[in-house]
Parts: sequence; structure tokens; C-alpha cells
Amino acid sequence: MESIWIIYISLCLGILIGALNIIPKKIIVYNERLTLIGIFSLLFVMGLSIGSKKDIINNLHQVGLIGLMYAFFSVLFSIITVYLLTTVIFRRKNK
Repeated sequence: MESIWIIYISLCLGILIGALNIIPKKIIVYNERLTLIGIFSLLFVMGLSIGSKKDIINNLHQVGLIGLMYAFFSVLFSIITVYLLTTVIFRRKNK
């Protein structure tokens, strides 16, 4: 539970530093590249972790189906929520 606070605090500090323009512009130019390197590193380490667990590899078809269901329903309910919210917002603007 305490690791989630580290994530929240890191995100808030990043937002604060970005909003206050503390970091020079020539460093911000590399932000996208650093983000991609971080994401690729995270995915690689997660792949190593998953690959080292034989029970996950043996049940990959079940894990894949559950992941597909999560992704499908996440997208479905996101679309429904955005549709409903935009409908309500546009109705208020048109009145």
C-alpha cells in the first residue's frame, strides 16, 4: 500500500516541476525519448518476471483470455462513459 503513495508523490512532484518550469528547455527536449526508454525498460523487466514463472507460462491461454476481456470491457465502458458525458455537456451548452 505504501508503494502506491510513492507513485502518487512522484507524479505530483513531476506535475509541480513541469508547471513551475524548473527544468531547462534543452533537457525537456529529451523528455519523450527518456519516457520511451523508461517504458521499454519496464516492459522488458515485466517480461522477464512473467517468463520466469512457469505457472503463468503454462496457463498463458487463460491469462490471455482474461486480459482480452479486461481490455474489451475497459474500452467499451470508456466509450459509453465518454458518450454519456459529452451528450450531457453538449445538451447544457446548447440550452
